[in-house]
Amino acid sequence: MDLVRSAVRHAAKQCGLQQRVRGTHIFRHTIACRMAQSGAPFKEIADLLRHRSLDTTTIYAKVDFLSLRRVALPWPRRRP
Repeated sequence: MDLVRSAVRHAAKQCGLQQRVRGTHIFRHTIACRMAQSGAPFKEIADLLRHRSLDTTTIYAKVDFLSLRRVALPWPRRRP
């Protein structure tokens, strides 16, 4: 695992991303986000990542707010 971690850190440094990418968890975050964006159920993502709790999965599978804006209805306004 140290070899993979070192390779990821080296690649991030070469790309100028060392502040954002610090290790191999970037791969877990990426797959979780992509699965969530493609509509996979959180249970399926949790199983793949071997999480015991869906709360842990929500940390990895961030909500894509830009995509949600395209489908969200406007908030109802109060009538005066």
